[in-house]
Amino acid sequence: MRGAVKMVTVFLVVWTWALYGQADVIKTAVGETFNQSPFEYELRELERRQTHTVYAISYPSPVVSDLESNNTVHGEFFLPHGLPSTKSHPAVVINHILAGGFDLERMMCTTLANNGVVAMFIMMPYYERRGDNRGRKQMLESADRFIKSLEQAIQDNRRAVDVLASRPEVAADKVGIGGGSLGAIISASVCGFEPRLERAFLLMGGGNLEQIFRHESRETAVFRKFLDSLDDASRKETLDALMRLDPISQGEALRRLSRFGRMRMICASEDHVIPPECSQLLAEAAGCTITWLPGVNHYTVASQSAFIFAELVDFFTVRRPPEWKPVGASDGDNPEAVGLRLLAGFLRELSQMLTETPTPGCGHRLSLSLAIDDEGSSHKAELQLRRGARGWYALSGNVPKLGQAAFGQAEYPWMAGAKESLYVGSLNAVDGRRFDTFIAPEQLLKYQMGIGALASVVMAPEMLTGYTRVAATPTTEGMTRVAVDIPHPDFFGRINLVFDAKGAPKNGFFAVGGVQGTLTISEWRLDAETPEADFGPPAGRTAREVNQEDVLRMVAAIFNRLLESINL
Repeated sequence: MRGAVKMVTVFLVVWTWALYGQADVIKTAVGETFNQSPFEYELRELERRQTHTVYAISYPSPVVSDLESNNTVHGEFFLPHGLPSTKSHPAVVINHILAGGFDLERMMCTTLANNGVVAMFIMMPYYERRGDNRGRKQMLESADRFIKSLEQAIQDNRRAVDVLASRPEVAADKVGIGGGSLGAIISASVCGFEPRLERAFLLMGGGNLEQIFRHESRETAVFRKFLDSLDDASRKETLDALMRLDPISQGEALRRLSRFGRMRMICASEDHVIPPECSQLLAEAAGCTITWLPGVNHYTVASQSAFIFAELVDFFTVRRPPEWKPVGASDGDNPEAVGLRLLAGFLRELSQMLTETPTPGCGHRLSLSLAIDDEGSSHKAELQLRRGARGWYALSGNVPKLGQAAFGQAEYPWMAGAKESLYVGSLNAVDGRRFDTFIAPEQLLKYQMGIGALASVVMAPEMLTGYTRVAATPTTEGMTRVAVDIPHPDFFGRINLVFDAKGAPKNGFFAVGGVQGTLTISEWRLDAETPEADFGPPAGRTAREVNQEDVLRMVAAIFNRLLESINL
């Protein structure tokens, strides 16, 4: 079972690959700058995608430090195809999280570029190439360097605004900023120094940096250790300088954005890295209302990716020209483009099937069979799902380790078992109560994170090309086979999916991480006409009425057992 989980998890695992190959360099001069110092930036094409092109971008930092490599700002620039040179489109600069890696930032920029927004992210001082391979901890080698690195990050952002404002596609009054965690903190601080910013999107941000650094979390331990290493005079001087850069000290500029609905804060209600009270302090200083995501922390917030990325797009496209339409080369004979289009459609419909409510009178319908060989152990499974409106559903099948099972929710929850048994939870029923109430929180979170990761891939399927090789080939039966090759050593293998002429998945084969299997999909329909009887228990059985809670707990126990077998 663990091997089978690896096959699924490959789409959820993110790692960094080297993207910087050899390509022609485009040099562009910028004359109008925040500090009246003209400069030149360089673009080098990394990847041409269907709707946009990704470039490596670099430009000189306006701050000169004592480390030569740190004096060049590096990042990536995402330019949508077909934008007119009419200075009319919005643009965004994204700041990254503390850990670096830049996967979240690439996802954000990809999603924005897919929606007609020019986007770029930049690396903070001493990160990656800027740190001369000695690591970002160099910024904590002294109090002076620490403060100067934060000041440099702000100045580097201002120069990023120079770049975006100079682009022929970009309206200078539609440049925004955003980021998550540390990226949100830096973005909020930049707003206090850069008046040209038109809006700000802050994910899991906060204010009062001293309180954030002093908060007991693994992520901030290095800052606590640094502050504790200073003598009293140096510590006071550092904290005074830190307060000048602190997001809550930028209240006037942030209120200017909030006043016109141009500041967005989304935070995790159980954040263990950025304390919620620090997020609230920033919101109060900015006059902004926080959208709290209940029941998630700094990392499990990934389970809410679908909502977060939808909000990101809505927020930054509000001033996009209404005539904009996505422009991309026709799929034509491009195997990768065809494969990505079919995969994106498949994942989008899977997400809809699992999360979206059907139209009344209709239902989402899925029937499949699966055969798996995991290290010599063979398993077969069959599954039939019907999801309707009002929380109604019916799920039946034969699953390894669980056997034959059927349960659902119509007017009341029900479960059909062995020997023609049937339990209906009609006694002591509470309207609106569902089985997920009784799933262990840590297990339910696994499901939510999986759904969130799925939604992230749906928003930016091009991200798959960084971790896999995708190609499509026609079959003799008039269908299309999509091959997904996974070169990562932990998940090495291939997945084949076959789609019919309408893009519906029909069957597949996978061999990943020592697990092989076949998949046959006999029904795959969204919002299909479905009679209410399809959500009820099997006909011909005598129902035994029991307490609603008892049935819900039995159903929850099944999901708990399945989720416990998944080690993420």
